[in-house]
Amino acid sequence: MARRDARKRRALKVQSNKVVRRLQDPVSFEISNFTWRVHNDYIDYNHPQFGWDKVDIVYFLKKIIQSLQGYEGFTWQEVKQKKHCHPWGVDDIPRECAGRLIERQIDIEQLYQIPLGSLPRIIGYRDRQIFYLMWWDKKHKFCPTEAK
Repeated sequence: MARRDARKRRALKVQSNKVVRRLQDPVSFEISNFTWRVHNDYIDYNHPQFGWDKVDIVYFLKKIIQSLQGYEGFTWQEVKQKKHCHPWGVDDIPRECAGRLIERQIDIEQLYQIPLGSLPRIIGYRDRQIFYLMWWDKKHKFCPTEAK
């Protein structure tokens, strides 16, 4: 068999003007602007009580999207200071919702509630600055009195 010629390896040149990127501090997400998304991994279209299949499309387009866009100008710190915007521990949510998380294999520790007026609420998952829609609570029934 023919032997291959040994090739000269080039040394790596380290550029001194390069800066090492750091991971972001979790506190920095509190001063990031609120953003929201609809993602099939999280949204529950057909939950018996809090499913999105109960929302009229015109209401969704005119009211819900408008309200969520209103939050986009706020930082998460400002959103959390608003009345009725607060986190829910998974142990504090209604039993059937906790069951749905297990059934759909969604492993999260905390949910957030975002109000849209006096009664309707959106329950969702927060990942850094992004709020993912999960459940629609039209009559504010998603409360700890029904918890486990």
